[in-house]
Amino acid sequence: MFLKALQYKSSKKALTKQLSKTIAKEVTEHPIKTIGILINADEIQHVAEITNSIEIDAKIHVLCYHKDFKKTRTITHPTFYEKDFGWKGTPKTETLQAFFNTPLDLLISYYSSDTLPLQLVSGLHTANLKVGIAGTDQQIHDMIIQTKETEVAVFTTELHKYLQILNKLSK
Repeated sequence: MFLKALQYKSSKKALTKQLSKTIAKEVTEHPIKTIGILINADEIQHVAEITNSIEIDAKIHVLCYHKDFKKTRTITHPTFYEKDFGWKGTPKTETLQAFFNTPLDLLISYYSSDTLPLQLVSGLHTANLKVGIAGTDQQIHDMIIQTKETEVAVFTTELHKYLQILNKLSK
C-alpha cells in the first residue's frame, strides 16, 4: 500500500513536470491523418458510437482504460489498467508503449473524470492537438469542448466546427 502511494506520487510528479515543460504550440494547416481516442471504458460502454461519429478520413487508434482487470469482460479494443504504469509514469506494457509511439495528429480524451492513468496518457503523449471534454484537466488539453460524455453528437458537431476553423480537415 505504501509503495503504491509512492508510485502514484512519482507518476503525478512526472506528469506535472511534463506539463510545465509544455510550450505554446503552433497550429499547422496540415490535415488530420491519424486520430487517437482515449476512453474510460468503465463509464462508456459504446465505443463504436464514438468512433463512427467522428467521420474524419483518418486512421483511428482507440485505447480504453479499465480500473480493474476482470476476466468476464469482452474487450474489442486495446486496453490498459492502472497497474500498467511504472515509476514516474513509464508504461510497462506493449499496448501502452505502442500507443505512445504512434504519432497522432489529434488525441481525443473522451473522459470526464480526472483519473491519473488517463491523465498520464493524455499528458505524456506528444500528439499535435489534444481535445478533451468538460471536466478534464485544462492544462493537458489544447481545447476543451463543453459537453457531457453521453452527448456524442454534440461533441462531434463541435469538434468538426473547430477543426474546420483550424483548417485541419482534408478538403
